[in-house]
Amino acid sequence: MDIDISESDLAFEEEVLRNPFKLKGWLRYLDHKRDAPVRAVSVIYERALRSLPGSYKLWHMYLGHRTGQLRGKNPLQFSDEVRKTELCFERALLLLHKMPELWLKYIRFMRVQADVTRTRRVCDRALRALPVTQHARVWRMYLRFAEHVGGHTAHHVYARYLRAWPEESERLVDYCESHEEWNAMTLALVKVLDNTGFRSSRGTSEYGLWVRLAHVLRVHARDLQGWDVERVMRDGIGRFADQAGALWAALGEWHAGQGDVERARDVYEEAVTSVRTVRDFALVFDAYAEFEQATVAAELEHDVERGRTGVRTALRLVQLERLLERRAFLASDVELREIPHSVRAWLRRAGLWRARADDSALTDKQRAKALDMERETFAQAVAAIDPRRATEGHVDELWLAYARSCGDDSARRTVLDAAVAAPMASVAELAHVYVAYAEHELARGSVEGALRVLTQATAHAGSTRVDYRDESVAPAQRVFKSQRVWALLVDVYEADGRDSSVRSAYERMIELRIATPQTVVNYARYLEERACFEDSF
Repeated sequence: MDIDISESDLAFEEEVLRNPFKLKGWLRYLDHKRDAPVRAVSVIYERALRSLPGSYKLWHMYLGHRTGQLRGKNPLQFSDEVRKTELCFERALLLLHKMPELWLKYIRFMRVQADVTRTRRVCDRALRALPVTQHARVWRMYLRFAEHVGGHTAHHVYARYLRAWPEESERLVDYCESHEEWNAMTLALVKVLDNTGFRSSRGTSEYGLWVRLAHVLRVHARDLQGWDVERVMRDGIGRFADQAGALWAALGEWHAGQGDVERARDVYEEAVTSVRTVRDFALVFDAYAEFEQATVAAELEHDVERGRTGVRTALRLVQLERLLERRAFLASDVELREIPHSVRAWLRRAGLWRARADDSALTDKQRAKALDMERETFAQAVAAIDPRRATEGHVDELWLAYARSCGDDSARRTVLDAAVAAPMASVAELAHVYVAYAEHELARGSVEGALRVLTQATAHAGSTRVDYRDESVAPAQRVFKSQRVWALLVDVYEADGRDSSVRSAYERMIELRIATPQTVVNYARYLEERACFEDSF
């Protein structure tokens, strides 16, 4: 290594010759020669590394010096210098193969070259040499290189990467999507979804992955080969019955895109009658309506070309009109599937039939049928709802609305008789039904009928020591202690002029220990009005 040594270099030369194994001397010498020609600096680095071959700092600086000289230059025109730099990296890694920064610098240098195979081999060697804890740093650079190269190299690299980091499978999906490799993207998503232990590093839910798969199958169906799209989508629908709206819509749109209009309509019909949430119903119904509007528009365009309106166009218009008319009932079906014990949902359902019966545009026969359906809805409601699980109201509200929907007194009495015999969640509900039943009889002028109902409610053959608030006892066995029922019974007796019955009722209330201070005051006042002062006192 012949170099020119100036007078200013003598002091540094003497120091490195005197202490060749001292790093600081070489670093001071290199700092002094930082503006010297490249070859001169390289010679000093080589001399230093000959004395200190295991110095990480020297190798890092030397490799940075050599790669910096080649930055921005064509590797084909400077192939000799490139080859020498590669050899320097190899020499450094003979002793420092556990240093991740040197491997990363080597990979960055090789990525600039045009040789894909040699670059890939350097990445592979880095993974073999470094501990697992450092692999993530290598993989980040390796994947960027593979994505830049593309093709089979990218897929093979990703296959190896995902064996070590399966939670990063979405990265392969993103790569395939960005390169419009739809078959590979579909296959990657299916593999992820078939892996029951998969946990996304991005926090993506399994449902989110299914929606993404459905989107690919729907939008790029013509680019996919060998996939049973309907089977795949129905598998997702079966797994996510409570969130299947997007998948149903995608399946219907796929059939429509294939030109199978009737099959698409069948899918939409199946969807609107099977989804379990209102949100899913809104999504599917909107897609169904858009599909029907599109078919009508297509038929109209076809009719314009022919110069006349065809039967198919009229049929499509009727189908669209009926679909829009059914929306409220279909939405009600979904609501009842979602919250089957909701009193308000059942009342809204019955209200739809009542509104239809009040439509003056319908015939008498159609209105009568709507009224029958209203009553049938109430019958289904009281049979379906568990009183103790009822939400948004109480079962007694349904029974009383059911009775009001009946057209004649006989039918109402039948319903109310069934209501007082039906299980209730609380005594208050059962007492409400008894009171409403008695008021109905009074409204019809039947005092005896009202007394019959109230007497039935207050009669009790068993022990009177039953606690009114004891929820373990059925409401039917506690309703005889309901102050509301007794108060109405007293009022009926008093209005009908039955003095002895009024006094017996008050005495019975006191005996049952359900009389409040106000009840006692009312009793005393009642006796005082009839000049029974001693009894009143």
